[in-house]
Amino acid sequence: MPVKAITFDFWSTLYRSATVDYSKRLLELKRNVEQRSGTEFDSDQFREAVKLARQTWTQTWIEEYRTIPADEWLGVVLAELEVSLIPEHLRQVQIGLEESVYQDLPTPVPEARAVLADLSATHRLAVISDTGITPGRVLRRLLEQDEIIDYFSQLTFSDEVGYSKPHPQAFLTTLNLLGVEPHEAVHVGDLLRTDIAGAQGVGMRAVQYTGVNQDGSLSMGDTPVNHIEPDAVIQNHAELRPLLEQWNGHQPA
Repeated sequence: MPVKAITFDFWSTLYRSATVDYSKRLLELKRNVEQRSGTEFDSDQFREAVKLARQTWTQTWIEEYRTIPADEWLGVVLAELEVSLIPEHLRQVQIGLEESVYQDLPTPVPEARAVLADLSATHRLAVISDTGITPGRVLRRLLEQDEIIDYFSQLTFSDEVGYSKPHPQAFLTTLNLLGVEPHEAVHVGDLLRTDIAGAQGVGMRAVQYTGVNQDGSLSMGDTPVNHIEPDAVIQNHAELRPLLEQWNGHQPA
């Protein structure tokens, strides 16, 4: 059965993160919370509250297969600090967190635009991405600004669909909207635990992209990665077209 659809991870697959000054981000968040709460916090106390929020995010991602959004993440911080904000101020701080990515813009990997333009002419394309503090609405805006959003028939973000990879629904929901069966689709991503194991778990082929992130040792929760084998490994998305032709029987295996 020929491949009809290709789904892509966002971070470290289509986009490369910028270098971020997290100390600066932490100080900015601290000032925002202090200004709106009328309370000053010790730097170590505030840092520990943020550390707890990050740990909560990771634990939820691993154990519950979902990514907590900025408002829930911020709620952990405020609860640890034993402070509350009025809804208007809470929303202001939340938006600041969600849009902090604009301070250090990620960039598409160099070959992305040309390869997506080529593949979209013959295949249905989609994004299946876990989101952190940056929500799907912001990632959509990045795709629009970089003029590659129109190559995709579907955009699936964990904060919107309610599931993060490797949960089957993160993939099956997307495939249903694309109108294809799992065996007719290929997923491309960098992480073995989420992208590769998740896609293969629903019957898709899975291609590990190593052009940004060399993931080969990350084990989390009940999913060790030493037994996860992608169907193919690529360093450049330009390798996808020949690979698809091989799988579709146009070239010798």
